[in-house]
Amino acid sequence: MARKDAVEIKCRGCAAEFRLWIPTELLADEGSREELGCIKCDARFILKKGFDGIEVTNPEGDSITAEESEATDIKGVHVLFVDSDKLAAAIAESTLGDTPIKLHSAASAELALEQIGNEANNFAIVVSDLHLKESGDPESKLDGEDFLREITKRDLGLPVIVTTGKDIVDDIISDSKWFDLNVKGFIQKGNPFWAEELKVKLKEMLELD
Repeated sequence: MARKDAVEIKCRGCAAEFRLWIPTELLADEGSREELGCIKCDARFILKKGFDGIEVTNPEGDSITAEESEATDIKGVHVLFVDSDKLAAAIAESTLGDTPIKLHSAASAELALEQIGNEANNFAIVVSDLHLKESGDPESKLDGEDFLREITKRDLGLPVIVTTGKDIVDDIISDSKWFDLNVKGFIQKGNPFWAEELKVKLKEMLELD
């Protein structure tokens, strides 16, 4: 397996905090550089091979030093998990326990929108069930698709993974509405290994080792 170096990033465009695992051979030579983009917004940053390791700057040359990254107290990549099933949230949290991913749970679309609106929560990805509207809860008025439309209206550019207990068929996945809602993948919770699939998908999207 190729060796990778961890680089902590705090985007100056949207304040998202995330970790990148950079293959050593990508920046093997002194002075080599690579331009990458933020996982949430269009902000660009430059990775350069320096004397003391990988340096991070924006295109204007402003340095994002290792000291500055440490000062932001990055504890992991924040992911919002939206599901009215508390057991599903507990399973997901347990499965992701050995990763840098910090899972934040919301039992309804309304509570999830409150968390998204909190500037202290810089989510990299939203994982949402399609069945969120609970008939016994008068405060629960939005279903999964309604929730995705609400976050799309806010123009946050948040990528989404959809979870569902129903069988996932090609006709559902190929519907263009999911592209418009920034859905990047589907996980079927009827599969006993769904949480492991979610873990693999999140690590792939976040480029975690």
